[in-house]
Amino acid sequence: MDQKRQQQLRDVGSKLENPPATKDALVKLLKQAATCLTELDQSPSASILESLQPSLNAIVKPELLKHQDRDVKLLVATCICEITRITAPEAPYSDDVLKDIFRLIVSTFSGLSDTNGPAFGRRVVILETLARYRSCVVMLDLECDDLVNEMFRTFFSVARDDHPESVLTSMQTIMVVLLEESEDVREDLLFSILSILGRNKSDVTTAARRLAMNVIEHCAAKLEPGIKQFLVSSISGDNRSMNSEIDYHEVIYDIYRCAPQILSGVTPYLTGELLTDNLDTRLKAVKLVGDLFALPGLAISEAFQPIFSEFLKRLADRVVGVRMSVLEHVKSCLLSNPSRAEAPQIISALCDRLLDYDENVRKQVVAVICDVACHSLSSIPVETTKLVAERLRDKSVLVKKYTLERLAEIYNLYCLRCCDGSLNPSEFDWIPGKILRCFYDKDFR
Repeated sequence: MDQKRQQQLRDVGSKLENPPATKDALVKLLKQAATCLTELDQSPSASILESLQPSLNAIVKPELLKHQDRDVKLLVATCICEITRITAPEAPYSDDVLKDIFRLIVSTFSGLSDTNGPAFGRRVVILETLARYRSCVVMLDLECDDLVNEMFRTFFSVARDDHPESVLTSMQTIMVVLLEESEDVREDLLFSILSILGRNKSDVTTAARRLAMNVIEHCAAKLEPGIKQFLVSSISGDNRSMNSEIDYHEVIYDIYRCAPQILSGVTPYLTGELLTDNLDTRLKAVKLVGDLFALPGLAISEAFQPIFSEFLKRLADRVVGVRMSVLEHVKSCLLSNPSRAEAPQIISALCDRLLDYDENVRKQVVAVICDVACHSLSSIPVETTKLVAERLRDKSVLVKKYTLERLAEIYNLYCLRCCDGSLNPSEFDWIPGKILRCFYDKDFR
């Protein structure tokens, strides 16, 4: 078998030294070469390596390595990937040739977006080989920084939600290896990663965003200094060091989901945004912080407790719009997890705002408490519901009527739950009495 394989390798290598002039003949020969190489194990015998030498030399001749046809380029890249796999960990070519090889390999990845194309499988094999044998590290030794950045951008642009998981995993592996093995993370490379983050980017797929977040999670320690520098300079308004088109609030949101420890050095600056006199900045900060704390399944870390406390204090902000925004977000916080550790603190802050001077704010406080109560009756203390009932005597007719409607809704739900035995049958029996007293109020007649 070895002798037959050696002869096949010599025959293919001989033909590759003087490749056919027509594309069809060349493609056929390269497919034959790829098949032969695929059958070889890593670190084969000396005799096999000797038979491989003609193919090894011929495949990197300029007429093949720099061929302009898309199909030929892909097949040449396939053959070279197999050769580097077979000879690993030894690099079979000089540095200059290796640079051209990696340029060719990276160029093939742009076709990974076409999952239904006939060449998709070959591109995946090249990608997986590069990931499995970590040969991408050679790009760092060759100082191919621009090419590494191009490859990152290519991965993010071609990542698709319908890609096999192995494709996205291979992309992630390559990116993580390159970041971890780098001495320093270049600013343009960091920009390529951060520019993918954001919930509302129409030109970024969910898969690309998840890929960027996974890379950040696995390389948190490596990326933390650069990310902190970017965020601090962005918050302070000095973002000349990096593309100012990146929405740093969106970056914070996604990093909080994948690697919140990176943000520990940024929390004082976020607190500062919640306290700033600039209304637009304050509103944006309230929205961001509220969205963070409303994320389901994520507890508020110790580093973020000061921000959470300041966020709740915005319920007493001098601007009604800020108070209303906080109310919307605390409702989301409680609805996402009514039994969260911070629930008593939130509910206490809400009760304080039942006496807010603005009738719309008071109405909204009643709405939040009642929405949460209807979502989970046991999550709101009965004493809190009784405080809400006091708004039946509010000076605003709007608040009084709204409170009546919501109390009736809670009592209806309570009666239904009592029937199935899931609640104490005496907890809300006081509500009908409160409602009946409304008949003596001229505003309800």
